[in-house]
Amino acid sequence: MTNIACQSEIETQAKYWLWRIEQGLSQQERQAFVAWVNQDNKHHASLRKYSRSLTTAKLLAEFNGLFPIERKTSSKAKTFISQMSLAASVVFFGIITSEVFFNNSFSQLFQKTSMPVVYQQFSTKLGEQASFSLPDGSMVQLNTNSLLTISFSDSHRQLNLIKGEALFDVAKDKSRPFSVSSGQQSFTALGTIFNVQKNENNSLELIVTEGRVLIADSNESLPTLTRKIAYSTLQDNNNIIVAGEKAVIFNKIQLPRSEISPEALSHELAWQKGMLIFDGESLREALDEISRYTDLRFTIEDQQLANIKVAGYFKAGDVKSLLDSLTYNFDLNYKEIGNNTIVINKATIEGLSAASAL
Repeated sequence: MTNIACQSEIETQAKYWLWRIEQGLSQQERQAFVAWVNQDNKHHASLRKYSRSLTTAKLLAEFNGLFPIERKTSSKAKTFISQMSLAASVVFFGIITSEVFFNNSFSQLFQKTSMPVVYQQFSTKLGEQASFSLPDGSMVQLNTNSLLTISFSDSHRQLNLIKGEALFDVAKDKSRPFSVSSGQQSFTALGTIFNVQKNENNSLELIVTEGRVLIADSNESLPTLTRKIAYSTLQDNNNIIVAGEKAVIFNKIQLPRSEISPEALSHELAWQKGMLIFDGESLREALDEISRYTDLRFTIEDQQLANIKVAGYFKAGDVKSLLDSLTYNFDLNYKEIGNNTIVINKATIEGLSAASAL
């Protein structure tokens, strides 16, 4: 199962990188992409597997060191290649190709690659939370089933939240912006603590608990971000989210930012302590949240029950306690019918007996 999960994660990353290439990579992302490809042969294999289903002519031309195109090779080139290992040649041509795409002179190329890019990835399994220390001293806490990659250079700290939810406690460094991309949006910290959640419907939620965060397009260049940061003191800028505010982005549209009370904030971020807090959410909303921490899926047979208001403190992933509470407080019945599916309906005498047996 571990190997299968690992392969699934690699394929998710490969699909993400192919999508980002089509959108347009920044210079740092191109370096991170090259580093990721050369990290493991499985990364390269997954890219080749999924690139066949895309229009990749431009990609192949730009990254011909990573995706070899058959061509006639001179005897001198053959002699040179025979002296290089496959891994070394891939690294060399990958970096050269990606950098030359942006720079026409070799002097610029070697100047920009003098500082190595630090590339890492962090992940959590279903129902797991974990904390990590980043190379710059920042801290990140990942919620259940999350995947984060980082690409740190001497001019920019770039992170990609591919899936899940993360809280970032950012180390201050005015010379290197700290940007978290997810989908087509990026969130740049202006010395802050903030939480980003990417939902299954690809909507994004940003909560700022300290400092300020700039919302921008994920493909914006570093100079553009720097200019926006310079003007970030404008209070009427809807793209600047400050401490105590929440922003939601749905279908690429940023909804108006809203203030979030300290109590609501503690509920939203209770997952950091392994807890889930419900305070008037519907049964459907509560079950959707519980589903993030388990492979169980829920079916409500009577749709009127879906609007029941739920309140209480529950340990993340402790499905039985939640269901037992529903059974006791709302006269409901639940039963597992196979395929990790639990059906919830109005209780009967027979149903209560079945529930107590679980």
